[in-house]
Amino acid sequence: MVTHPLLQCSFFDFQQTLTEELGLEAFRAKQVWEWIFLKQVFSFAEMTNLSKATREKLQERYPKILPPILDRQKAEDGTFKLAIGLDEATVVEAVGLPTEGEDGEEDTLTFCLSTQCGCGVGCRFCRTGSTGLLRNLSAEEIVLQVLMLMRAAKRKPTNIVFMGMGEPFLNRKALFTAIDILTHQSGLAMATRRLTISTVGVPQGILDLADRPGEVNLAVSLHAADNDTRSRIIPINRQHPLEKIRNAVVEYLERTKRRVTFEYALLDQINDQMDHLLNLIQFCEGLLCHVNLVPFNPYPGSEFRPSKKDTEREFKKALKKAGIPVTVRRSRGASILAGCGQLAGK
Repeated sequence: MVTHPLLQCSFFDFQQTLTEELGLEAFRAKQVWEWIFLKQVFSFAEMTNLSKATREKLQERYPKILPPILDRQKAEDGTFKLAIGLDEATVVEAVGLPTEGEDGEEDTLTFCLSTQCGCGVGCRFCRTGSTGLLRNLSAEEIVLQVLMLMRAAKRKPTNIVFMGMGEPFLNRKALFTAIDILTHQSGLAMATRRLTISTVGVPQGILDLADRPGEVNLAVSLHAADNDTRSRIIPINRQHPLEKIRNAVVEYLERTKRRVTFEYALLDQINDQMDHLLNLIQFCEGLLCHVNLVPFNPYPGSEFRPSKKDTEREFKKALKKAGIPVTVRRSRGASILAGCGQLAGK
């Protein structure tokens, strides 16, 4: 039997598919959409306001609403990871990161989504980059990750980060469409300020985001603030050097007035020396920004090691003294290769 994808890239397309292909009334299509997106029900048999005949027709046409989970793992800190089989040749990983609120703050659940299968950027310290780029994901395939993580967590996310496999801005048509679905009132109705795009630094993508409505957050994976070091560990820096990235960030800040986050993974004896620290301070000078110092997450076969804790403290202290807001991000999910830079779809 030939199966067809049920979830399209907008409610209009979804409704059109069910009315034209199955002959359902428009309001019935809306009911199916609400069962999936609002009630997180992924079995037609449980959609009780539909007739038995309609449910059977849907089941016959769409045997599976969601693709199969090929593997699932859970770390001791509560982080969980799904390996999702989108087709016979495409496996992507998506991660859920629950955190317990402290001092009256809310409990959070962050979903980390992939935008590509593999990655063509080739950052030397990133496990995903070692696989190369297999293909871009469609907007539908990006949204499916959210639904599958929701089914596993039994709740809606508080935050979403496009920080999984792939470079989001090298697939930005699908990325922006997925954001529109996730934030639309007929979808998950996520607030745009709850979404973050993490990029290695694609200037045109940064500018395109600045032109879009809403308040989607921008995080730039900097990892070095001089071109020689950065080009050695992030080859795409030769195509998009720091000067171009910083100019795009300056223009983004002028257009949006929204703070930018710079991610900096500290690598022992690679980007954690005094000159690297001074370059980072100089790069951030005059920018509305926040620096996330990220402990490197090792993985089998990696040639890199995390910086020493003393070095981490020195970086944090110097950045604070320079008036630059800084946080040391807590590493999560590393034991199941679910941390930043550890996903590989294997």
